[in-house]
Amino acid sequence: MANLKSQQRNQLILELGILIQPFVELVESSSSQPISKYRIASAKVQSGDSPWRNTARSFSTFGDDVFMHSEYQKISHVNEVFLREISALINQTEQNQDLDILKSKCNDSLKILKENFYKYISDVPVDWEPEIFPANTPFTSYLKIKDSLSLVRERIHYFDRYLKVEFFDTFLRDVNRSIEIRLVTTAGRQNYGVQGVQTISELARQEFSNYQLIQVNPRDLHDRNLRVDNLTFTLGPGIDRAGLALTNFGPTDNSVQAIASFDEIIGLGNVIHRS
Repeated sequence: MANLKSQQRNQLILELGILIQPFVELVESSSSQPISKYRIASAKVQSGDSPWRNTARSFSTFGDDVFMHSEYQKISHVNEVFLREISALINQTEQNQDLDILKSKCNDSLKILKENFYKYISDVPVDWEPEIFPANTPFTSYLKIKDSLSLVRERIHYFDRYLKVEFFDTFLRDVNRSIEIRLVTTAGRQNYGVQGVQTISELARQEFSNYQLIQVNPRDLHDRNLRVDNLTFTLGPGIDRAGLALTNFGPTDNSVQAIASFDEIIGLGNVIHRS
């Protein structure tokens, strides 16, 4: 199956988010919670850890005779290391005292867990293959394009002369607000381009810390391309129409020359909105 590893990686990320949710709720609570809540959260994570490790094992397996054992060990132990830290914090906290400190340190441990997890899964190779989305598969196409964004750490650049408002809600909703965003489009009309997205772009500009909406001349921009960190994908119709008709999607030229060409397009454009 094309891009199976990407799907497995995305599933692993999703399952981890569900698994650690009890602790996320504790640190996001408006008030500090009692120690008993932390003990219950620990029990929930321990209960779900084994099935999650099975997903990590599948992600680390490349056929009957190829298993990335070292990478699997690092990935599969992130919850164990986290729970060990939480157990120590609980034992150091007096009943109903120092709960604010416990909450703060738990939040710090969660951040470390996530940082290590993303670092470890990036060591497992995910080699993208070109893919054709059949007609009448917009939801499946959406999910597969989302897979390409699942590990973004630095930047998302999208080049589309017909950029529409759907892109913001569909693909930027869950993106970390510190990610570098560059949306490159044309002047457009009321329903696309700068004119079509100006209102929602103004809102995005205020929320993302490194955001630009860039207007270029139509002659400088034809094909639609999505750059996620240092990997560039090309697709036929705009992201908002992927899968409605037969759609090509997959990696394209990522050479130094190709990257420089995209950077040149950005450099030639007129910045309409910036954070």
